[in-house]
Amino acid sequence: MTVVVFDEKPGKELAKPLKGGVFVLFWLVAIALWVIAPFMTNPLWGAFLIDSGIVFASVGFGVAKLGYRTPFRNVLIAGLVAIGLFALGDFLELTAISYFLRILVPFLALLSALYGTVGKVKVWYD
Repeated sequence: MTVVVFDEKPGKELAKPLKGGVFVLFWLVAIALWVIAPFMTNPLWGAFLIDSGIVFASVGFGVAKLGYRTPFRNVLIAGLVAIGLFALGDFLELTAISYFLRILVPFLALLSALYGTVGKVKVWYD
C-alpha cells in the first residue's frame, strides 16, 4: 500500500471569473502588442513588444487551468522574470537568450495547463 502525505490544496481557490478575466485581459494585451510592434521605428523595441506579447499570451493560457492562488502567483512572477529576460536579450542583442525564451515560455505555459488538468485526476492504488 502506498501512502503519500502532502497538502492537496496549496492555498485558496481562484474564482472562475478571475481566471477567465485574466485569460481574456492578457490575450487582449498580447494582441495589442503584436499589432503595435510592426510600427515601432526601433527594431529592438519591436522585438521586445512581440516577445512581451508571447509572455502575456502564454501566461493567459496557463492561468486558465490553474485552481489555486499560489500557482497563480508563481505564474505571474515567472511571467515578470520572462519579460525581464526578454528585455535583456532583445536590448543587448543576445539572440540566443531571446530564441531560447521564445521556445521555453509557451512550452511552460502548455505544461502549466497540462499539469493543471492532470492534477484534477485522482488515482487510487490498493
